[in-house]
Amino acid sequence: MENANSSCRKSSFRIVQSLTLSRLPLAAAFAAVLLSFDRSLPVPQSPSVLIFCAILLVLLELTDLLDGIVARKTRTVTEWGAMLDPYADSIARLTVYWALAYRGLAMALVPLVMACRDVTVAYCRIILARCNKSVSAKWSGKMKAQFQSVGSIFLLLGPFYWETTGKWTIHALSGIVAVVTLVSVFEYAAAAVSASKRAKEQARKDCEKV
Repeated sequence: MENANSSCRKSSFRIVQSLTLSRLPLAAAFAAVLLSFDRSLPVPQSPSVLIFCAILLVLLELTDLLDGIVARKTRTVTEWGAMLDPYADSIARLTVYWALAYRGLAMALVPLVMACRDVTVAYCRIILARCNKSVSAKWSGKMKAQFQSVGSIFLLLGPFYWETTGKWTIHALSGIVAVVTLVSVFEYAAAAVSASKRAKEQARKDCEKV
């Protein structure tokens, strides 16, 4: 019975990791399709291309939802998964927004802000890990992910509603995503600073005992 449970957990763990890592090829496929057209064109002229890319984005976001659900249901939540999930999210969404920016569907500022934010958070996670604190995604990080997810779909489908709204939506949506992304840094930075101070204080107390 114990061996069966162990085998089941291993199988569930592999499913969770596969769902997490599947975001990387989905993002690569999205970028490849979106960038495979004539560069002189501002956006793909065929509506079917944008719809296909939107489907890829939806699938990408579904894997982000499902891996967490499966992990919790099967009790296979691990620190390794907590580190791998945001890594896959970062690479996938950075790829998506870079492709959008390259095709003129988003401001180039957005992937730059995302890259700077992710590097900063990565260092914060290193500090948290060294202080034996959880490196799982925080509330602000999850909120940032939701804004990036919805924002990417609306930006991608811009050509369908630009005749009604105008292209100012590119700047508005890009600005919102960039601000939310930047703000999410502060919770991680605060947690890293707090953990570092506590670790130093504990080390000082240990030295005084000696």
